Amino acid sequence: MNSTIALPLFGEDTTQTKETSQAPERLGMAAAAARLVVCRSSRGEDGESLALLVVDCPFCDHQHIHPAGLEAAPRVCPRRSRCVSRPTGIYYFPAVAR
Repeated sequence: MNSTIALPLFGEDTTQTKETSQAPERLGMAAAAARLVVCRSSRGEDGESLALLVVDCPFCDHQHIHPAGLEAAPRVCPRRSRCVSRPTGIYYFPAVAR
């Protein structure tokens, strides 16, 4: 016979309460502005500068940073990504300002 019983831990209240679990809101896809930023890597032995894409997220009003390769040949192709704080929101950046 297998059964599971909820045991109280450290004086926790084990009474069951009705919780309404709502599905996360689907935010869909939105365009976001992105710009190319150049920085130096402290780990790089050759001293080449790295390129980063800084994206203004339309869902959480924060900036997200994505690697874009080396400064000499940055990868700025159209991409899409998920917002970290709002995972149901997907943003894409079709154009990048340099």
